[in-house]
Amino acid sequence: MIEVLPIFTNSPLRNFSYLVYSNRTGEAYCIDPFDAKSILTHTRNLGVKIKGILNTHEHGDHTQGNLELKEETKAIVYGHKDAKDKIPGLDKVLKEGDIVFSFEEESLVVWDTPGHTFSHLSFVRKNPKTILGIFSGDTLFNVGVGNCFRGGDPNVMYETISSRFETLPDSCLLYPGHDYWENNLKFAEHVDPKNEFRENFKSKVKPFQVSEIGEEKKLNPFFRRNTNSVKERLVSLNETISDDRSVFLTLRRLRDHW
Repeated sequence: MIEVLPIFTNSPLRNFSYLVYSNRTGEAYCIDPFDAKSILTHTRNLGVKIKGILNTHEHGDHTQGNLELKEETKAIVYGHKDAKDKIPGLDKVLKEGDIVFSFEEESLVVWDTPGHTFSHLSFVRKNPKTILGIFSGDTLFNVGVGNCFRGGDPNVMYETISSRFETLPDSCLLYPGHDYWENNLKFAEHVDPKNEFRENFKSKVKPFQVSEIGEEKKLNPFFRRNTNSVKERLVSLNETISDDRSVFLTLRRLRDHW
């Protein structure tokens, strides 16, 4: 079985890095290294060795630990093919469908998930029966989605969310690149006021909590585009909406200035 260790960095950006590893083989991969020293401490405690460094995308808050971690571990750095000159220490490029790690019946598979940037990957943990989890970088957050003003496009983000992330099974665990629970819940209250599930759920939210996609479908306004709660609220804010895409784009624009 593949194990997952979230590593939170208490910076203003509230970054998550992840160790994905096998206790049996001692093989580990690090996703989006932020603080290399902290990551190395965790690997020593676990008794594992990092074989690969996986970057979801090129932004510095997801790659800043690459070079130090690579120097200490001699790991191979992986990233999107269109980020060759933007990711520090990049050794190999990844594409849709590549398997970066497998153990017994579980594997870590690459999805190409543009929107936040045009060179954004997500890593899907799966077995032959189902998708167990997704490392979404800055594409999908708890109760939100990524911004698109640092090299992305909200229309492309809409396509990625609607065609890929909404197809994930409800039991799939979400491992985002940042902990934005607090602000995203406040925004959700603003644009989706009649959500009883959220009101009951938010009292149970703990710091760094991992959610399931099924919960996100009930919490996240970007998933709840067709509910009366969201559409009526946007109309009350004098927003013009015409179809599913326009609701998404309006929510993304409002969140940009939240």
